[in-house]
Amino acid sequence: MLQLSSLIGKDIITADAYNIGEINDVRYDPFEWNVVGLRIKAKHTEKFAAGHGKANLLVLPNKFVVNDVLLMSQPIDGIKDSVSRDNENISSLSTLMSAKVVTRDNALVGVVTTVVIDESTWKVSSIIVRLDKTAIEAMKMKKGFFEKINVEIRTNMILSSKDMVHLNEQMSGVRENMTVLE
Repeated sequence: MLQLSSLIGKDIITADAYNIGEINDVRYDPFEWNVVGLRIKAKHTEKFAAGHGKANLLVLPNKFVVNDVLLMSQPIDGIKDSVSRDNENISSLSTLMSAKVVTRDNALVGVVTTVVIDESTWKVSSIIVRLDKTAIEAMKMKKGFFEKINVEIRTNMILSSKDMVHLNEQMSGVRENMTVLE
């Protein structure tokens, strides 16, 4: 599993050591939670038949070796079908960061602190939420005076995600289906 923050800033390198660019966001389908592409800032786009000069490109999810960089298995000449111009109409995972999370009946649960991606399937599997004080009280949870409680909420509980993340459960259903993180 990868966290969105661990992808941002990584370079994508082809098998023949060509640096395509740096990841600056991840585009996703907000209904199926599939990663549509890795948004990268490329300095030279002529190798990809996507225009000339600096541009934002989308690299389709692939089997990458993930370390300090994302290493592709193909050389530069073999990735043209995997790279296209970025489309601003596709949702970005970065917009979820710090988004408020509310229940079906509009009770505030907390704010998103992390987005978790399963790199084997390139699906968003869950979000990590820092619980709000009122949600902690409503769920009858105990915490220390300065302690923050973070929970993992699976994407199958999310009804919609635009300006806010709306869950398909009321507070009691959220409590039953979340995982409290240490």
